[in-house]
Amino acid sequence: MALEWTALSPADMPAIADLARRCVAHDGGLQATASPSFLERRYAAGMAVGAFADGRLVACGAVRPVGDASTATGLVDPGHRGKGLGSGLLDRLIGEARPVRLIGEARPVRLIGEARPVRLETESVTPEAHALFLSRGLRQTFAEDIYRRDLSRPLPPEPEPEPELELELELEVLEWSRDTEGVFYEAYSASFADRPGFPGWSREEWVDWLVDDEFLPECSLVARGAGGTAGFVACAEGFLIQIGAVPGWRRRGLARALAVAALGRMRTRGATEVFLDVNVNNPASAALFRGLGFEVIARRARYEPVD
Repeated sequence: MALEWTALSPADMPAIADLARRCVAHDGGLQATASPSFLERRYAAGMAVGAFADGRLVACGAVRPVGDASTATGLVDPGHRGKGLGSGLLDRLIGEARPVRLIGEARPVRLIGEARPVRLETESVTPEAHALFLSRGLRQTFAEDIYRRDLSRPLPPEPEPEPELELELELEVLEWSRDTEGVFYEAYSASFADRPGFPGWSREEWVDWLVDDEFLPECSLVARGAGGTAGFVACAEGFLIQIGAVPGWRRRGLARALAVAALGRMRTRGATEVFLDVNVNNPASAALFRGLGFEVIARRARYEPVD
């Protein structure tokens, strides 16, 4: 197979999107990761390189600055794997992420300049890719599973009374609004403050991250009682963004009831499927969503050099 490696430009974005769709169809994952807006953020913000076979893009990768690190990402056509293409692409990306200059001709080569930390991200890691990353001295520092649920299937049965009515016997359930935004933030902070990697965002930072054009205020619910907030669920078009219960309300069915109520509202609006992600270090949430009929379709991950 004759390959032609070349630098990519914005004009190659349709070919990158076509390759991304082939990878999603084979590996699983979110369709949004093959959208122009998603790909442009990764392939138009730094250096991008691709390999063409008979005029068709079969591999591509990019390196972009993110904070004080260089972040690399790549794609390999499912029909061209197992031939060294992925390892060749990875080595190119690592080399680009760690730029060096060679000094001297007659004397030994030495490297100058400060290398930036390298981070590798993937939206659907395969066992083969995982093994390749480890072979290059990288370790997995983050991973979360992507779950999908078909909303044409019945929602799981709940004990009588219905979930929202059951909650209202002890708790008040409110939709998202400008007036309830603060209550949601209290529930978010109390639910996740003890989770590894909690960012400690201010209310403004969290709302800015959460609310966009696809946010669904009518499907986002918060529960509170006399003792304060108990839990919440936040939703966007086709996506359950976050769900949490404060420590005193865990293992009492609150998160399950909120999830079922939100999924029902999303289905009433016409949604036919819903996605969510769960960190691999959160088995309790994983069990909750499997019990609600969600199935894992992919794992996104991040890799960094071994210290």
